[in-house]
Amino acid sequence: MTLICYGEGNKPGAEYRSGYEWNDDRRRYEYRGGYVSGRQNFDSQVQVEIYNGRGRIHLTGKLVAPIHSGGRDGWWDLTNLRVDRNRITAKYRLNGLNSPRVDIDRRSGRIAIDGIEHFRGSCDIGDWSDGRRF
Repeated sequence: MTLICYGEGNKPGAEYRSGYEWNDDRRRYEYRGGYVSGRQNFDSQVQVEIYNGRGRIHLTGKLVAPIHSGGRDGWWDLTNLRVDRNRITAKYRLNGLNSPRVDIDRRSGRIAIDGIEHFRGSCDIGDWSDGRRF
């Protein structure tokens, strides 16, 4: 089974912000700048393949941490893979600090990936046997 999933996610990030703030002691506005931490939103897609009780996931873009271990050509092996009539669950090891959990609802087609990065999306079955989509 091959699933193609499109959606959006967020991950930790920092950005530089600047502007003027009121200084009560000096009774005037003063320029301030600095980095603030938060979460950055992004669009992405994943591909999940499950065959013969084994699985793997292909990550793109910002779902791949700058420092990652394992993975071959963007593919990570799924561990703790469980497939039943209504749900698919698994984990993969992105790096030593991040082993995201994958949860796919087979009825709605919704996917959730939860680790340091978060991703929510919708999956379609990848069936290219006819060679065209419609």
